[in-house]
Amino acid sequence: MQPASRLFLSILSCMAIITTVIGYSTLLINNQLSIEASYLFMPAGLTSAALAALYLALYLRTNASCRSENKDQLLMNELITQAQDLIQVLDIKGNILFVNDSWLDTLGYSQNEASRMNIFDIISDDCKSGCQANLEELLNSRGKGCFEVTYNTRDGQGIALEGNCCISYKNGKPHMVRGIFRDISQRREQDKKIIKMAYFDMLTNLPNRYLLNDRLSQAMHQARRYHQLAGLVYIDIDKFKSINDDYGHKVGDILLQKCARRLKDCLRENDTVSRIGGDEFLLILTGIKFRDDIPKIVEKIRISLAAPYIINNLRLSSSVSLGTAIYPLNGVDQEALLNQADEAMYLAKEHGGNRHCFYDEKITHKTKILRLA
Repeated sequence: MQPASRLFLSILSCMAIITTVIGYSTLLINNQLSIEASYLFMPAGLTSAALAALYLALYLRTNASCRSENKDQLLMNELITQAQDLIQVLDIKGNILFVNDSWLDTLGYSQNEASRMNIFDIISDDCKSGCQANLEELLNSRGKGCFEVTYNTRDGQGIALEGNCCISYKNGKPHMVRGIFRDISQRREQDKKIIKMAYFDMLTNLPNRYLLNDRLSQAMHQARRYHQLAGLVYIDIDKFKSINDDYGHKVGDILLQKCARRLKDCLRENDTVSRIGGDEFLLILTGIKFRDDIPKIVEKIRISLAAPYIINNLRLSSSVSLGTAIYPLNGVDQEALLNQADEAMYLAKEHGGNRHCFYDEKITHKTKILRLA
């Protein structure tokens, strides 16, 4: 029953009660009721009055309940609208039916713009296929799902979100998709920084020793699969301590950064250059078909690193010593290959530096023989 109809009936009930009481009292006062008539009129009048009073009480109670429900509804709407999380309601095709203030503020759209959009209009391209699959799975499973997605803001920036979605049903069929998301962009950036600190050298931005082990494992696997060779080249800057002592550690750090850039420029896309500490670098050369291909690559690196450096108006000359171990010719164990490349590099240093040595291991009375390239 509509509120206006309930109000009209309640007014009639009140009028009925008042009319009954006044009429009965008037008849009694004017002695217009016989004793027999009063016995008949009294129950009928009082019953009518009681029924009208009962209906009035029910109306007041219902009206109070409606006011309470409206108050609860207002509180719920305020909670949803002002929530810090991004809340959205979609139809099963992805058309936006409702979004709260945080959704609009975070993504930069107006309420009018959002009401005309489909959610896939703002999902980043690399997430669309995955989100479509997740939505279909959610519709088929009749359950809830946790999602990570990137939305494009109005100015074209990507925002990483994490949240939960569920399906609401009407007449047994999927009707709406409700979702609550939170912005995890800052957490993603922090995760990237942690990963970078764990696996990359902070001075040169090259992979560190931990990431090097993984890259070396991949290179060895690739070499086995394609019946190729992998070269492990140990590099040490000659007389780097003297540069630090003469010009200071700041100049030394800049020299290391410039060396790192030159090394990256010399290598192919699939190769890896890593700084493993101090003035020492390590290269992983992949896709090598013949052993004789390595000296050409290494000589290019040696010449590049020997060219003068201009640092703070200083012209500095430096050279490097290089040592190479080859997988699987010199062994198949990662740690052993690293040690062999290190030994080959020290042999190059012992012969004056600015040169490259290969490591050759022959088991003759447990003697290791190193041969100059």
